[in-house]
Amino acid sequence: MFPEAHFAPSVEIGWRLAQPFWGQGYAREAASAVIDSAFADHDFPEIVAFTAVPNLRSAGLMQRLGMSRDRADDFDHPAVPEVHPLRRHVLYRLSRADHERR
Repeated sequence: MFPEAHFAPSVEIGWRLAQPFWGQGYAREAASAVIDSAFADHDFPEIVAFTAVPNLRSAGLMQRLGMSRDRADDFDHPAVPEVHPLRRHVLYRLSRADHERR
């Protein structure tokens, strides 16, 4: 994580799977278990996740996990060069209260 981010400090969840394993539910199952544990076993007020704008599959998973996006939270990733097409990122959040309502 980068400490100068407007959403720092935060607890981030992420995933990366080899393409042959996409669409089989592995990322959702693992992320759901991590989120459940994060809220049950720790005093985290929220979990965040982010991805590059073109990564619609990850953004869709964040939505299916109950996370929500506020476009005002979108940001340019400081580790990605300014002219790179993956520089712009979307941020999704899941609060403890929203998770408990699900």
